[in-house]
Amino acid sequence: ATYYDHDGGYGSCGWELQNSDFIVALGEAHYDDGSHCGDTVRVQYNGQTIFVPVADLCPGCQGDNGIDLSEGAMAALDENYVDDGVITVKWAFE
Repeated sequence: ATYYDHDGGYGSCGWELQNSDFIVALGEAHYDDGSHCGDTVRVQYNGQTIFVPVADLCPGCQGDNGIDLSEGAMAALDENYVDDGVITVKWAFE
């Protein structure tokens, strides 16, 4: 997983997004033309679990299962997210 800065921008699902929001952007393979907008995704990393709605498309995500988290969501999983940059997570639709 990576994180991105979308402060005040609109995601592909049509919602205004803030960095503090808990949201996820899916890669093209899972975004499915927006059919998952609003669906909940469970993301796990290093003993932490968060639940985030799909709010955006991540065309540059790494691999078929790559996801991009808001800064708020990433910080909840990894307090060193700025230095770590990319973390290996497990994720699934709820």
